[in-house]
Amino acid sequence: MNHAARSAEEEIIALSLDKFRWKTSGRIDLVEALFDDDLHFVHITGHVSSKREWIEELRSGRFVYNRIEPRGASVAVEGDRATLRGKAVFTVTMGGHRGQYRLAFTEVYVRKPAGWRLVELLTSTY
Repeated sequence: MNHAARSAEEEIIALSLDKFRWKTSGRIDLVEALFDDDLHFVHITGHVSSKREWIEELRSGRFVYNRIEPRGASVAVEGDRATLRGKAVFTVTMGGHRGQYRLAFTEVYVRKPAGWRLVELLTSTY
């Protein structure tokens, strides 16, 4: 199916999966382009990162996504706003320590002139 023929729901699921692939393959440039400049990322600890802060963590290697195994997702689209809720198992290295986390996440995307941008990301354990 070509990109233009995809439904908004399919586009959002594809973007979320692309984002996972980009994170694990080190394509931080593509992750950065997807993140809105006003992104709010709420971590499982409750800490909130801005786009600039999180991209710096990824670029520095202080936080590395080793593997992400999606466990399903659903999307609700209302006009130019889409909310994806999903689960995945994340294997990450933080400060040199590797760990595995089962996370539920909510991603909020807004359609802008340049395409869908991730504006909010919330994570919690399950």
